Amino acid sequence: MKRTVFILLCMIVSIISLGQEKTKTTNEIKEVTVSLPKFIGNEEFATTAKETQFSSLYDFIKKNVQYPEKAQVFHKEGTEIVSFVVTSTGKVTDFKINNSISPEVDEEVIRVLKTTNNMWKPATHNGIPVSQEQEISIAFMVDVPNGTDNTAEIYNHAKQFFAKGNNRLFTKQNSKTALKYYNRAICYLPNDKAILITRGLCKYELGDKPGACQDWNKIKSLGGFESNAYLKNFCEMEGYAEMLNILQEKK
Repeated sequence: MKRTVFILLCMIVSIISLGQEKTKTTNEIKEVTVSLPKFIGNEEFATTAKETQFSSLYDFIKKNVQYPEKAQVFHKEGTEIVSFVVTSTGKVTDFKINNSISPEVDEEVIRVLKTTNNMWKPATHNGIPVSQEQEISIAFMVDVPNGTDNTAEIYNHAKQFFAKGNNRLFTKQNSKTALKYYNRAICYLPNDKAILITRGLCKYELGDKPGACQDWNKIKSLGGFESNAYLKNFCEMEGYAEMLNILQEKK
């Protein structure tokens, strides 16, 4: 039976300038003008409004991305995150998978993004075209009718796996199994801070300190927790028990 697939695309635009100029310090304050990369597509998708600009890229990807059959058969679903650079000439390059659902999905998303080559108006810095990085988030769900908003499904799946992970880690003290559930939860919500911080604790318990620090540093990079001391020095703390106590105090 052919499965119906609905792909919810959420555009997460994180602009990182790659072409910043070095300026000399002077007593004079100069105005700096910056514009972001704009997807202009072809005539069908061309727009000048920011809101519909993102809708145009949404429509383009929704129209062209195909859910790989192998990924569906093995029930590989969740949120794929890919970053790429829009060069100063409007080309797309330097693709990076920041959250992978499966190799097949990785290839399909990159394939479609490559077709947007020369469909971009590059970013500018003081009127000069520069290269900048963009990031997109694409949610894939199996067996969801076309046209259905699957945002609730994404969160429900993540919540269920997160709860199972907490049960294995804190109640049954089975860190290895807990990590499997946290990894599943992250597949659906890769930027969820609660899942990241707890998966970090789980990794630390398993002796994977570099992996734990990677999750915690990602939390800080997402913003919102920079001023919290209990995140600032996590990677320098001597023991898991100390970290757990601080986490409990902050709840």
